[in-house]
Amino acid sequence: MAQIPMYQSSADPSRPSGPTTALDRDLSWLPSALVGAALVAFAYAPNILSLVTIWNNEPNYSHGFLVIPIAAVIFWRRLVDRPYSWTPYQASWGTWALLGGMLILRGLAYERGMSWFETATLIPVTGCVVYALGGPALLARAWPAVAFLVFMLPLPPSINTMVSLPLQRIATAGSCFVLQLTGLWVVPSGNVINLSTPMGPQQLEVAMACNGLSMLMTLAATVTATIILVPMPTWKRIVVLLSALPIALISNIARIVATGWCYYYMESELARQRSHDWSGFLMMPLALVLVGLELWLLSWLVDEADIEPTDRPIGLDAIQPRRA
Repeated sequence: MAQIPMYQSSADPSRPSGPTTALDRDLSWLPSALVGAALVAFAYAPNILSLVTIWNNEPNYSHGFLVIPIAAVIFWRRLVDRPYSWTPYQASWGTWALLGGMLILRGLAYERGMSWFETATLIPVTGCVVYALGGPALLARAWPAVAFLVFMLPLPPSINTMVSLPLQRIATAGSCFVLQLTGLWVVPSGNVINLSTPMGPQQLEVAMACNGLSMLMTLAATVTATIILVPMPTWKRIVVLLSALPIALISNIARIVATGWCYYYMESELARQRSHDWSGFLMMPLALVLVGLELWLLSWLVDEADIEPTDRPIGLDAIQPRRA
């Protein structure tokens, strides 16, 4: 006796023909995906709680709270842009072997106190679970969301120090140059900017927390989400992504310059502290404005009226052949 399949990948003939909408798509994959996500979250609960502590206490990584929701939006948007009928996928032994190997590496990292590497195994483990649930078709749609999870992680301590010190020096030198260019008499001394004000000499310290790393990490996550979600050709995605570093530096220098001028005009220490805080809050809006201006300028320089369809979403089109 022939068995009736539990899942059917063909379209329902009773449904009207026409373009497929989000409500018409087969969501039979959703329960399995939720179970897989719950199992990964349960297995990595201690690591996720450690990340939450870092996001709470480290200003450089406070954007981590938004990474998982944005990754979920990216995943859903990818499914909307590339609809497909899910069928149960029989993962090969190699997939389970890779997943087991990553979990073994996680255990070894835990035993050796390599907390960063242990937490980083969350990303390839998530990719393996996605592949086991839906095979190449689902992974081709989910990989940008999985890769975006890297922004949850803080930089390793050695890389954090290696990046922070040059950013601090660049922020100090650039701010001194702009302050002098705008008419203030300043003399740099290490990471301290000596200001000549009507109230006497003042010192503006470019502390490690003001080196721009927080701006860089947040802006990198924002720009990456933008180039994934917003339709644009590949060359523009590359240009916008590469511009994250100079835009972060410009925004941080603008913050320090604005603080320097507030130190020049304000006498109250409380007012100066508030000006420092408010200029920090305005860094991200300024950076987003610069990204928007960059996109407008690139669109103005290059006519995009005839963008190829393959340039619009990020993904692998070879897996799903196009119909004539």
